[in-house]
Amino acid sequence: MSEVAVLGGMIVTNGPLGMVEGDLLIDGGRIVAVLARTDAAAGRTAADTVIDGRGCLVIPGLVQAHVHLCQTLFRGLADDMDVIDWLRERIWPLEQAHDASTMRASCELGVAELLRSGTTSALTIESVRHTDEAFGAAERLGIRATTGKALMDLWEPGTEMVGESTEDALTELRVHIDRWHGSADGRIRVAVSPRGSRNATPELWREGVAIAEQADLRIHTHVNENREQAELLGTRPEGRDLVALHAWGALGPRLVMAHSVWLDEHERRLARAHKPHVCHCPSANLKLASGIAPIPDYLADGLNIALGADGAACNNGLDAFVEMRLAALLHKPRFGPRAMPAATVFEMATMGGARALGLADEIGSLEVGKVADVVLVRRGGLHTRPVAGSGFAAQLVYAHRSSDVETVLVGGRVVVLDGRLVTADEDEIRANAEVARETLLTRIGWTAGSTVVDPAAAGKPDFKED
Repeated sequence: MSEVAVLGGMIVTNGPLGMVEGDLLIDGGRIVAVLARTDAAAGRTAADTVIDGRGCLVIPGLVQAHVHLCQTLFRGLADDMDVIDWLRERIWPLEQAHDASTMRASCELGVAELLRSGTTSALTIESVRHTDEAFGAAERLGIRATTGKALMDLWEPGTEMVGESTEDALTELRVHIDRWHGSADGRIRVAVSPRGSRNATPELWREGVAIAEQADLRIHTHVNENREQAELLGTRPEGRDLVALHAWGALGPRLVMAHSVWLDEHERRLARAHKPHVCHCPSANLKLASGIAPIPDYLADGLNIALGADGAACNNGLDAFVEMRLAALLHKPRFGPRAMPAATVFEMATMGGARALGLADEIGSLEVGKVADVVLVRRGGLHTRPVAGSGFAAQLVYAHRSSDVETVLVGGRVVVLDGRLVTADEDEIRANAEVARETLLTRIGWTAGSTVVDPAAAGKPDFKED
């Protein structure tokens, strides 16, 4: 007897079985059988919960390897800016203004959006303070999350960002590990997340790496996002990002590098030798005019590539379907029409993310023994007809949308059913977000009704907490 049976769908296993039309059986939160239609009769009468998969693609849950839940409330507040002004004039003041309640509203909204659009696992960097609220939102709403507070003990030139002391940063990191790592039956994990090589001292980096190695944690940071920043950092004694990370012991298979748009040849050689993971964030890099990471080159270098939406402040959504389509299209003019096949991009959004999170044995494909992170994508929309002849990956990457997501399971638990979140009240999440946004903006003096005032005209307020 199985706890859950997904019946009659077109199962995209993303594994050795390929495509299977039939039933997916789940017990104890894990996949126990993938049955072709001719073998599926046993599963149809012996499950506690039966989900009708007919007319759906049944796919592995999508995995995003770079997200900022803390920035979901900032959607639409930082448009049409380059990354330096975006940080200095918008993001850092807004993050500094968060209290626990606004952080909670932001993270719940972000998690709800991720789940509703088919993302079942995410690697996230939050702000310096109140990251407990991100862990809590992930635990309550049911996503699989690997989360770290932004470790910052160094002033970032040009953006006026400064966080906390080295000792305070490390103390809170250890508290998070003790409280959250492995909670919710292993669904919640902690990452070591210095915001960037420019935001954390060598002491903090080295100690963070030691903690990551001792506790077997991922290291998650921003790398070479903006050309001007990358070149400026290259003048430091530590050198460019990957040179510094290598010197501090961070460059290796547990490192996930968000963006990586501007690696120079020496950094690429270091990456080839030490095999960090790259998270490609095409929408955010375009919107902030940061550039286009040469992902086909990185694939040729043997690097694992994942996808991420980044944050709603620079995207303005958290939709993995958008990132898949854009990642598939963006590189073709430079590298040729076959440079980024849909199947390669779907692999990035599933197994690529799973590898980046260190969970390749657990998620990313629908195979017996893996945890049941499953998404049902309805195939009936006008935009998907007639069904493309080039295979499931092309359908998912080029034609389908997040609005086609019908049902989502994380660890065998239904978290979205018939296109609606079932682990929390969506209307309440929306209402809380609206109130929290107004509270946040009023707190820093940027609001007149709902219109943001230009901070250059309004003057820069004091963002110290009470």
